Amino acid sequence: MTIFKEEKMLFEAQNVEFRSRTTQIIKGISLSVEKGTVAGFTGRSGSGKSTLLKLIAGIYVPTGGKVLYDGTDIQSMTNAQNLDFRRKCSFVFQDSALLANQDIMQNLSLPLTTHFPKMRQSERLERIKEVCSLVNFDRPLNLRPVDLSMGEQKKIAFARALINKPECLFLDECTESLDRRGGSVIMGILKEFIKNGNTVIYVSHSSSFISEIGGNLFAVEEGRLSE
Repeated sequence: MTIFKEEKMLFEAQNVEFRSRTTQIIKGISLSVEKGTVAGFTGRSGSGKSTLLKLIAGIYVPTGGKVLYDGTDIQSMTNAQNLDFRRKCSFVFQDSALLANQDIMQNLSLPLTTHFPKMRQSERLERIKEVCSLVNFDRPLNLRPVDLSMGEQKKIAFARALINKPECLFLDECTESLDRRGGSVIMGILKEFIKNGNTVIYVSHSSSFISEIGGNLFAVEEGRLSE
């Protein structure tokens, strides 16, 4: 199934396939996402939607086809192009994916030291405090992920995704493990992010999340886009 528009797209998946050692998970998917829009992948567990999200985000390498970002194949980018891509596009993982052997300050500092190596320590600290306040996290920053609840870990994962002031967010069940209040805070951030003309690509099984965020919905079924 191919879905293309004439406008220049931020992301284009062209006949993308992905095979693990034993199973073909994604089976020739083509789609496009225009800059400043919202796209969501829905489907049953095991349908391949999270794998597809990671392929478009450049986390997984396709075993067939290719993914373009702003017209450039992600896998053929130069180091400078790839670094710019990683700065502009952030990912919130379903399991948060925080570094267990690093405290919260270190987890949040890493994207800044990677992409803004000349940033002053005082400016990094200010940015870290800003994103923690934004996600309503007010516990000590010398705690490690193991000291946090699953919901608090998700807040820090979201703060880490926002810290470079990205233009695109990839979200894999981003409100999972959050209570109603925490989910409301994240939803408010997302709505403001979208209002400012940024791009969101997400996976969710939450009907309330989908109804609030909406966007162009793609149903993934057994590794293909279904009608």
